[in-house]
Amino acid sequence: MMRTVGTRRRLRSLVQACTLGAALMLTGVTRAETTVPIDLQVELLRKVVRFERGFASRAGARVGVLLVVLPDSAASERAASQIAKALERSPEIAGKPIKLTVHRYASPSALKRSIAQESASIVYLTPGPDGELAAIASALEGVQVVTISTDGDQVDRGIVLGFELVSAHPKIDLNITQARKQGLDFDSDLLRLAKVVK
Repeated sequence: MMRTVGTRRRLRSLVQACTLGAALMLTGVTRAETTVPIDLQVELLRKVVRFERGFASRAGARVGVLLVVLPDSAASERAASQIAKALERSPEIAGKPIKLTVHRYASPSALKRSIAQESASIVYLTPGPDGELAAIASALEGVQVVTISTDGDQVDRGIVLGFELVSAHPKIDLNITQARKQGLDFDSDLLRLAKVVK
């Protein structure tokens, strides 16, 4: 199957971002660390969502990003602040302006309602809701939204997208089973680059 010029360009851009990220990581990250810095996560997210075939048309005029924060969690608040700042520095995704909304997590059903109310295309989870991930994944079946976590390990537990450091190199983690349950369709070029979880 021939790749379109646009797909080749997006793929080259994604590979360049990962390569640049790897170069930056090698100078400032120890091998023991596994979390990709927030700035790089946001940059990779901007590129990866372009590989979800229906993303641009579903997003409409503005890309709704729902930032999920756990009440009374300093780690969650800190990550949310970093994500918001990274998004503000370049407030576009897929060539469209971002509408950022903070959601104080209470339950999977409340999260699902907030996604609908805010017309969110992306749900960015901050650290903390480990015990809720299966329930969140179940609640979002049939909801066409890209869920991403600051912790790549959560992709194994029902989050669609995450990033991790492997030998100081950023890697894309993609839960293809959950993506399909949420009605998402990622380009096969991304599947070849990502660590695919089934």
